[in-house]
Amino acid sequence: MDKQSMKAIESEYRRIDNRWLSLHFKTTAGLVLFSLIVEIIIGIIMCNTDELHTTIPIFFLKFLVIPFTMNVLCVAIDFYVLKSKKVSQNTKIYTISLIFIAICFVLFTVHNVFVIMYFIFVVPILMTTVYANYRLTIITSVLSICSIVISELFVKWDIDKVSVMENPYILGNFLIAIFITLAFSGVCMVTIRFEREKNAASIQNELERYRLERKLQIDELTRVYNRKAFRSAIQDMEVNANDSTYIFVMIDIDNFKSLNDSLGHVKGDRCLIEFGKILKESCGDALPFRYGGDEFCILFRNYTLEEVHRTCEKIRKDCMQIKVDKKFDKVLTASFGIAEFSAGMSTSKLVVYTDKALYEAKKVKNTIHIHQDEVTA
Repeated sequence: MDKQSMKAIESEYRRIDNRWLSLHFKTTAGLVLFSLIVEIIIGIIMCNTDELHTTIPIFFLKFLVIPFTMNVLCVAIDFYVLKSKKVSQNTKIYTISLIFIAICFVLFTVHNVFVIMYFIFVVPILMTTVYANYRLTIITSVLSICSIVISELFVKWDIDKVSVMENPYILGNFLIAIFITLAFSGVCMVTIRFEREKNAASIQNELERYRLERKLQIDELTRVYNRKAFRSAIQDMEVNANDSTYIFVMIDIDNFKSLNDSLGHVKGDRCLIEFGKILKESCGDALPFRYGGDEFCILFRNYTLEEVHRTCEKIRKDCMQIKVDKKFDKVLTASFGIAEFSAGMSTSKLVVYTDKALYEAKKVKNTIHIHQDEVTA
């Protein structure tokens, strides 16, 4: 039960991560588009002033065409990875995060004459905090700082850029930017810590809520799902009818009334408990329910009719192995009715068809009958 609840919670967190991942990608693409607009505006201004120290074609090639082409290539890689079904979610998160740094590196290298460009790297670092992944944020921070250092010390894209080693003021800005980036990374790490604590508390609350809901949906005697859970499963089936196939099985323990009358309700309850164990062990990921009294049912999702029949046959044989009592000289048996849920069929009609199949099975007893089919066992 806890495994199922954890899977449900993990699925919800994965859904949230996917939404943020999509926003992460859109932010990356938006930055590239925004930078293109700014570069065009700056280019127009530069071309109409005396500040342009090169030819117009070279200026647009170096500051518009090349950086934009490189960034578009990065966005194209992001898009391919994001849409690929072969790539894991974790790989997608790392790819989007690291390519964001590459885009920032290109923009910073091209325009690092502007002091404000030092702080462009806080954006990719900040975007990683939602994933609450220490390793990812650390890698993003280290690569961001390395990008600043490499761009400032080893790359000179703009001929007007003065080296940090030649000007104490620029050197001071460089060191302050490194320090602020480190400090910001530290703040993000603290944020991740509290985010993880909050997530842990949220998960615990979800687990408790899930356990309570499950407890209300479990039959106290047999420990399979009760009729309340059955109604909920039927509602889910109606919602997912277009995306999944369903097969419904109704089971009735043969001659259970005579067993109760001859041995008493305590022994009768013991038989129901043993039968409940058989259902839980045999149904796999199908859902077994106690429909009422000695009647049970199973809802199979995305199973073939042959697989359902095979499962019912195993349950039928296992039921015959239940040790009832020395005074009860008959073997405990069960009858099965099976019906498939088809498009356009109401749930009430599904139950009626299955009940009819069960009625046919009980005529012989200890058999399996499929609605509108002659298969029996």
